[in-house]
Amino acid sequence: MSTQSNAFDKRSLGEVTLSLIEKAGVSLITPKSLSDQCCGMPYDSKGMSDIAKQKSEQLELALWEASEHGKYPVLMDTSPCAKRSIEQFTKPMTIVEPVKFVCDYLLSELTLSPINETVMLHVTCSSRRMGLESAMLSLAKACASDVIIPEHIQCCGWAGDKGFTTPELNEAAVAPLKAQVPQECTRGFSNSITCEIGLSHHSGIPYQSILYLVDEVASPIVR
Repeated sequence: MSTQSNAFDKRSLGEVTLSLIEKAGVSLITPKSLSDQCCGMPYDSKGMSDIAKQKSEQLELALWEASEHGKYPVLMDTSPCAKRSIEQFTKPMTIVEPVKFVCDYLLSELTLSPINETVMLHVTCSSRRMGLESAMLSLAKACASDVIIPEHIQCCGWAGDKGFTTPELNEAAVAPLKAQVPQECTRGFSNSITCEIGLSHHSGIPYQSILYLVDEVASPIVR
């Protein structure tokens, strides 16, 4: 998936993820059968529960095969999809989003050299519900000298894919954001591409996945 047009790092999220994984010396399996798969959230947000369940089941079967029946953890690069899949899947698979993936599988193999910079951080509502708020903040603070979580914004209001069709929801949810961005701050980070679209539009600065920040400061541990 492409990044924000005004972002400093123009690489795709896939390229950044591969870069970070290679630095950590971790092997990656890229399933080839997922191009038409979906966790079902866009359908569920429209009340189409039957289709949402069907899509979730299809994705589960594909990932069950790709993970060799749960042998390997599954990384989903956006937290809402990870949360929904954890809740909906019945097979014993480990599903992680970017923050938990980095903390559980990569940090032990990386050296982080934090940048002297102020950055914004948006903790998605799905991340909060998965208990990842502290881990996400700690990871960001390990990468940048000053991390700001804006007040009064628990959810960005994108709501599945409603941000594309009902942008007023997103605009209202993040209304307090722009005033809290310091003048010296030029970028923000999160872990959901749809949230990042809305945050970028209403904050005046580009938001990208936190994987961009981690990759920027990470290097392999020299043993």
